[in-house]
Amino acid sequence: MRLRRSSIVISILVALGTAWGQTYEDPHFLNAHLISGGVGQDGIPALTNPLFVTPDEVHYLQPDDLVMGVVIEGQARAYPHNFGWWNEIINDRFEARSIAVTFCPLTASGLVFDATDTDGSQIEFGVSGMLINSNLVMYDRRDGQTLYPQMIYTAINGDQFGERLDLLPVVETTWAMWQRLYPETTVVQAGTGFDRYPDRQSRYTLERYTQYPYNHRTYGDYRTSDEFLLFRPTTNDGLLDSRLRIKAMVLGIQQGEHTRAYPFSEMPDGAIINDYVGEVPLVVIFDAGSNTAIPYYRKVNGQLLSFHTVASQSELPLEFVDLETGSRWNMLGQAVAGPLQGSQLGQVPAYNAMWFAWAAYWPDTTIWSSGEGIVDVPSSVEIASSATQPLEFALRQNVPNPFNSETVIHFDLPVSSRARLTIYNITGQPVRTLLDGYLDEGSYWRWWDGRNASGAAVASGRYLYRLELPDAGLRQTRAMLLVR
Repeated sequence: MRLRRSSIVISILVALGTAWGQTYEDPHFLNAHLISGGVGQDGIPALTNPLFVTPDEVHYLQPDDLVMGVVIEGQARAYPHNFGWWNEIINDRFEARSIAVTFCPLTASGLVFDATDTDGSQIEFGVSGMLINSNLVMYDRRDGQTLYPQMIYTAINGDQFGERLDLLPVVETTWAMWQRLYPETTVVQAGTGFDRYPDRQSRYTLERYTQYPYNHRTYGDYRTSDEFLLFRPTTNDGLLDSRLRIKAMVLGIQQGEHTRAYPFSEMPDGAIINDYVGEVPLVVIFDAGSNTAIPYYRKVNGQLLSFHTVASQSELPLEFVDLETGSRWNMLGQAVAGPLQGSQLGQVPAYNAMWFAWAAYWPDTTIWSSGEGIVDVPSSVEIASSATQPLEFALRQNVPNPFNSETVIHFDLPVSSRARLTIYNITGQPVRTLLDGYLDEGSYWRWWDGRNASGAAVASGRYLYRLELPDAGLRQTRAMLLVR
C-alpha cells in the first residue's frame, strides 16, 4: 500500500492544531478522543471480497438509493450506502490491486483507500467499534491494533503509526445515475463477504439492507435531523460550527494544508465551478437530481482550463466547454469533441461528509460561496470559433465590470493568427497570460479568476488587459476594475 509518513502527517495535524491549540506532531493525541460507539471490535462485521452481480440481479436497491462508485483496472463497481449502514467497511480486490471501501453512517462520509501492501497482498481493515468526532475508526488486521480515524486516515498508534492511507477517487451518486455513467457496472451481492463471520451471514438479509437503521421516534431520520446527534465532536472542544447546518452535506477537498467545503445546499443544479484549493486549480461539477459532486483537476498537458456549462447533447445531464480550446466535456471528465477530444481530466480524491464532522476535523476550512467560479457566458454566444467570420478585430469590455473575483473577456478575430491575451497591473507589469497560441478566426471568450501566474489572488485595483495578434500587427487594450 502506498503509505506516506511524517511530513504529511505533521502538515495535517498542524492544520488541525490551529483550532486545537497545539501543534500535535504526535498523532497519539487523537487516542485521547476515542470513545466507544456501543460495540466492540468487529461488533459490526466488515465484508471481505464479496461477490458482485449485474444490475438486473439486484432487488435491494431503488433508483434513488446512493452508491459509492469506483473504476479500478477498467472495472466499474458499485458499493451501496445500504451496505455501509450495516457493515461500514468492504475489503475488496481486483486482479492486481486491493481497495477498502468505507462508509460511516454517523458522518455520512464515504472514502475509498488503496489497500495493496508493498508485496502486492491485500490489507484488510475491520471496524474497531470506536469513534472520534462520531466518525468511524478502522483497525488494521495485520497487527489487530493499529487505528485509523476514517476522515483523516492516518494511523494514530500500533505498528503503522504515523502512516497515511492513499485516498482514491470515488463517485457518490444515485444507483440510477451510476448505471447511466457505467452501464457495464457490477454491484455488491447481498449475503456475501462473510467468510470471517459465517455465523452472522444469516442476519444480513435482503430486507435488512433496505432498512435504514438510524431513525428516532421523536427526531426522525438521523441524516436530516439537526437535533438528532448521537455523539458531539470533541477535538474542537465540543463546538459545532454554525456556518452551515449541522447535517448539511458537503463535498470536502484537502490539498496540502488547505481544505475547502462545497455545500450541496448552495451549489446550483448543473453548476460548473472553477476554483482553487490552495494553489491547486480544480473544477467541481454538480448534478442536484442525483446528488453528484465530482471534482476534477483543471490542467490538461500543462494547460490550465476554465469551464462553462452548455446544454447536454448526450444522455448524461451535464456537459461543459473549456474557454481555451472550445472542447466539449462530459460528466466523466472526458473530452468528447473539439481540439482536446480524447483527453481525460484527472479526478481529485475527495469525499462527501456531514458538515459538523468535516468542520470538527478541518476547523479552518473555507466554504465555497454561491456564484464563485461559475463562468457566466450568454448562451446565445458561441464559445469557441463562430460560424460567421467577425467583421473586425475587437477586444470587448469584460463582463462584469467592476468585478469581485472573476470576469469574462470576449474578443473577435477577423483572421487566423497567433493571439496573446495578457493581464497587466496599472504600472504595466504582466500579471497573467490567459492566452498565447494559434486561433482560427471567430469569437472567443476567456475567463480570469483574479489570480496571478502563481495562482495567488491579486489585490483590488485597476488592471489592463491587452489582446495582440503579433503576425497581423494588431493590438488593443482595455481597463477593468477588481473590487474585493
